[in-house]
Amino acid sequence: MISSKRFRESGLFRNARSIRRAVMLVILAGAVAAGFAYLQGSDSTPQAMQARGPQRALAVSMLTLSARTVPLQPLFLGQTEASQTVEIRARVSGFLESRHFEEGGEVTTGQLLFRIDPRSFQASLDLARAQLASARAEFALARSKVSRYTKLRQSNATTQDELEQWQTEEQVAQANITIANARIVNSELDLGYTDITSPMDGRIGMALKEVGSYVEGSSGGLLAVVEKTDPIYVRYTVSEQDLLQARRLAQSGKTSQPLQSQMRLKVTLADGTPYPYEGKITYTDPQIDPSTSSSVMRGTFPNPDGQLMPGQFVHVRIDGIDRLNALLVPKTSVLQNPAGAFVYVVSKENTAELRSVTLGDWHESQWVIEAGLEPGETVITDHLMQLRPGMAVEPMSPAQAQPGGEPKKSEG
Repeated sequence: MISSKRFRESGLFRNARSIRRAVMLVILAGAVAAGFAYLQGSDSTPQAMQARGPQRALAVSMLTLSARTVPLQPLFLGQTEASQTVEIRARVSGFLESRHFEEGGEVTTGQLLFRIDPRSFQASLDLARAQLASARAEFALARSKVSRYTKLRQSNATTQDELEQWQTEEQVAQANITIANARIVNSELDLGYTDITSPMDGRIGMALKEVGSYVEGSSGGLLAVVEKTDPIYVRYTVSEQDLLQARRLAQSGKTSQPLQSQMRLKVTLADGTPYPYEGKITYTDPQIDPSTSSSVMRGTFPNPDGQLMPGQFVHVRIDGIDRLNALLVPKTSVLQNPAGAFVYVVSKENTAELRSVTLGDWHESQWVIEAGLEPGETVITDHLMQLRPGMAVEPMSPAQAQPGGEPKKSEG
């Protein structure tokens, strides 16, 4: 075999290098010739363009802007919650004797939910009543003695000390009656607490204690939770930026300023179904949460059919605010990139002019333009990818559009 050094020194290596150079020269010459031929035959030279005449205008759809009033309906993500939540707790200690509701079902005000074994509390009540009877008997005896010794004292048949002693016994008996009455009231309350009832209409959750369990009348006595869902609350948050923008638009006269009582809330469920009932704003947080830079708002909705359940995520739309003198353009006419939003407008020379705009709120399928356009200007709404600044344009005739809205290809 021939070594690589001897191969490079051989004539065969020099011939290969010469052939490769020749091939490269041929390729370069072909490229130059092709470019020259293209320039000779192309009509893009100034002479060819002059001979061809003016460029044909691109047929596009146009929209002439006019200021109008449209409803401003900001959209927020919200979550439903019960309008009232009550924890059912035992107020006395004892063993659960029975349960009287269906878990997850509806309950009414005053409905019996749980019963604690009442026997010990009934015994305490009977004891208090007996003590009251004893105190009354002692009081009657003491009063009789006081009356008797008072007469004896008037005839000096007894001493003053004996009279005062029975007067004291009468006062003690009177105090014992008061104590016994208080014990009876307390025992009656404890006995009444053995029947645990619902404080309101609503839906009850799972029982947290089973029948036979011992419950304490303290922090450990939670038995169930009842939630009121008619009406139901919908809580949503509004960012600080949205609040500032709303205030700025109102102060500049670009939006109406209705009272909060005149605003209405509309809800859309997670599957896109509109909720049939309207709500109203019933709470606005007076401060901004520094951890989220947002403020909490709450709406109240009727919920007679129980269609909304606590914990659902919904979309909340505020209705009742109008955007005054708004300029709207279709979404198809807006180009967006990291540099911002742009539209093509038709200049006086009927050419496409690229214009930077500031987008506002979204209304149906249109953008509200905050800055960059004026009433009376004409915006191009389609063929944006074919347009270039300075390109001649003309309005598209109805015959040029297909039923689906796509323009027909021009002949030729």
